[in-house]
Amino acid sequence: MKSMMQITVKWLLPISCAALALLPASSEAQVGGAQVRLKDLVRIQGVERIDLVGYGVVVGLNKTGDKDIELAKRTVSNLMKNFNIFIDSSDITSKNVAVVMITASIEPFHRRGDRVGIQVASMGDATSLQGGILLMTPLLDPDGKTYAIAQGALVVGGYSVGVGGAGGSTETKNFPTVGRVPNGATLNFDHDVEFIKEGKLELVLRHPDFTTAQRIAEVVASVSPDGSIAKDAGTVSITIPNDILEVGLTSQFISSIESLRVTPDRRARVVVNERTGTVVLGGEVMISTAIVAHGNLTVRVGSTLGVSQPGAFSRVGQTEVVENVQTEVQDEPAKIMVMPRTTSVQELADVLNQLGASPRDLISILDALQNLGALQMELITL
Repeated sequence: MKSMMQITVKWLLPISCAALALLPASSEAQVGGAQVRLKDLVRIQGVERIDLVGYGVVVGLNKTGDKDIELAKRTVSNLMKNFNIFIDSSDITSKNVAVVMITASIEPFHRRGDRVGIQVASMGDATSLQGGILLMTPLLDPDGKTYAIAQGALVVGGYSVGVGGAGGSTETKNFPTVGRVPNGATLNFDHDVEFIKEGKLELVLRHPDFTTAQRIAEVVASVSPDGSIAKDAGTVSITIPNDILEVGLTSQFISSIESLRVTPDRRARVVVNERTGTVVLGGEVMISTAIVAHGNLTVRVGSTLGVSQPGAFSRVGQTEVVENVQTEVQDEPAKIMVMPRTTSVQELADVLNQLGASPRDLISILDALQNLGALQMELITL
């Protein structure tokens, strides 16, 4: 029997040992951006979707429903009372029923009678909702009003088959306890929203930024006679002309604004996820000149089990199991490279590829550069 443990240490040495050195830089990078439609950068204040939630029962399951949960028994008992059938919850033993939660998101400007899709998820210990049918369930809005009625056959994107327990075997694909009912809910109300107040329309930026808000205000003002103003980093107020309001051409006016193109301004950011080793760099890279030395120190510790026994015909000693330990140290030579003042993600990627840095190595290098002050961007760790 053999066991092995490996320890890897990454080195980022101080400048006196030729690891990181910051040299001054004088010029600034000019970064261009792509123009984006205004409708992809903002949303209209007041035009919002509605989230619904409900609690119901799924029937018709093939012994994959809730096994022994009091909630399921009481729910079925209460359901049967609606049909003048009174059954004590303790008498219900069926495994073909599962209690579920239903959710739905309703887009704005819908009308009564519209049908929307819903999501259904098991609350109990059901193993699969495949083949089940959701019974009529009210869906409530945040105010507790019955906004829709849901019912229908579930579509489950997975399965669970086999026999569990001792000597059994099961196979599960995806999540069979979650499903959908396409067009499974019928809406009871119209959704009339008020998004124009005192002749003004407010645009809310999806990613607030003062520079982007000002650019949007300027672009809109170039086509709107009454102008617009950036109220803050996240809101742009637009004054709608009175003649457009009077003749009811507000939708046409908004459509013409949505098609305008703006170049958004973005912060220089690096997003890293150390758990998965993922590194995402924005396009506006600004790194001052530095020297980076990067190397690996690997320590391997292995052990094997052997048998120690006394010699033949010996009357002393006894057979014992002993452990033989072997230690191996491998120190890779550090790669030293001058990291020039970069202005693009491609230039930075080329330098790091020459260092042979893996994504996890890259996280350590970027963190050291930021602590040194050479990384002119925001480092976000997930």
